[in-house]
Amino acid sequence: MKNIGIVTGASSGLGKGIAIEIAKGFDIDELWLIARRKERLVELGKEIYENYGVNVVLMSLDLIDEKSLQKISERLESQKPNIKILVNSSGFGVMGDSSEMNRKVQEDMILLNCKALFSLTNICTNYMSRGSGILQIASVAGFCPQPYFAVYSATKAFVLSYSMALSKELKKRGISVSALCPGPVNTEFFDICERDAKMENMIKKMFIKSPNFVVKRAIKGYLKKKTVIVPGITMKLLSIIEGLYIKQLSSILAYKIYKKFN
Repeated sequence: MKNIGIVTGASSGLGKGIAIEIAKGFDIDELWLIARRKERLVELGKEIYENYGVNVVLMSLDLIDEKSLQKISERLESQKPNIKILVNSSGFGVMGDSSEMNRKVQEDMILLNCKALFSLTNICTNYMSRGSGILQIASVAGFCPQPYFAVYSATKAFVLSYSMALSKELKKRGISVSALCPGPVNTEFFDICERDAKMENMIKKMFIKSPNFVVKRAIKGYLKKKTVIVPGITMKLLSIIEGLYIKQLSSILAYKIYKKFN
């Protein structure tokens, strides 16, 4: 049985950086890279194979489309690999007044950030064993409601809550689940996310981190099996203010109560 890694959103940003780190240091036979942009996947696949000797499977798919998830499921069913690591990095955000923004765009945000992430996680856990792990890309935006980022922050709250709960459920199988909660990262996310120049400059000065910084912290936290990974001192302080550790304690308590009565 071959050991594989799967990374979505692999064509750029954190997904690309994490895919390279997996190729560098993880004991896998094959790395599945999933994203919409085929040209970039081809470039990344070539880079990984030439530099690290890891076999790469490229899947140019739009995870909003249910048929894409079905293709992944069918491929897994036919090959029955052991998934050592799943990284759900696909996602996007749009800033603005939710009541005035395009509804379809906001619906797609929910479909990609929440539904696709859940579906792929649910599919892949059937092909995981003790020692496997899941790294979900959440955000500090998931710590509390954010006006003018309403839908995006709500989707990331889902990712954070789902991941924290799932980590307890999968613990008995020896499978770890980590939610990466970075603040603003200097990636193409800011090109896709609509914002004004004044807001962008303020964010960059106060909070923004390089992709390399966040990727290194993500891998380090994942290997330590941290349930929640918050890169950077500023974001850690923000997480405390916004009650992240209360959420973690509540999750542990809920898990213990359920186990006691079931």
